[in-house]
Amino acid sequence: MAAGVAAGCGSDDEPAARPPATQPDLTVPQTDEAPELDPGTETLAPPAPEPEPEPAPPPSTDGGTPAPAPEPPPDTPENDTPPPADSPAERFEDFCNENPGACG
Repeated sequence: MAAGVAAGCGSDDEPAARPPATQPDLTVPQTDEAPELDPGTETLAPPAPEPEPEPAPPPSTDGGTPAPAPEPPPDTPENDTPPPADSPAERFEDFCNENPGACG
């Protein structure tokens, strides 16, 4: 019985009972003609190109908003510009004028 079991385990040198599977050769037909469209099929037109944005109009010169006031020159010892009235800067300057030793 051991001999019958050993033979069924595939220890023999015979090739497999099935031949190996083969893949079919695939070909794609080549034609120079364009395919005919079915008359009931709608064709899609390419999308229209987007228009380029229009440039921004130049600023108006008809007296619209006035130009901003020019910056005042910097406040320096040679050009002492007084601070706005009743502002913290004005109170500081008043304090320094009354107490010259307190301010550097």
